[in-house]
Amino acid sequence: MKITGKIVRKRAYFDTDDRTINCIAFLEIDDGLLVNGDKIKIIPVLGEDSLIPQASGENVEIEGEIVFKQIVTSSGKRNSSPIPILQPTRIHQVS
Repeated sequence: MKITGKIVRKRAYFDTDDRTINCIAFLEIDDGLLVNGDKIKIIPVLGEDSLIPQASGENVEIEGEIVFKQIVTSSGKRNSSPIPILQPTRIHQVS
C-alpha cells in the first residue's frame, strides 16, 4: 500500500519487544485512510530512525503495511488496545 502525507511529529521510540524499531513518526495523510470503517487522518509510522526523514513538515510517500499493534506511549506505558500502525518497507521524500 502507498500512502502520501506530511511528517507532523517524530520522536525516539523504545520497545523491548522489537529492538529494530527506534523511531516513531506521525504522518498526516493527504486523503485520509479508511481502516475498519473509520477514516484516519494521522497514523503512526514505526521504523528505523535512518529510514524516516529528519524534519517535521516533510512530504513523503510511504510504501508499507498497516498492522494493529499496542505501542509504547511517550509516557513509557503501552497503550491498552491495539491501534493501526504503518510499518514502512520504503519511504520516498516528495518535493
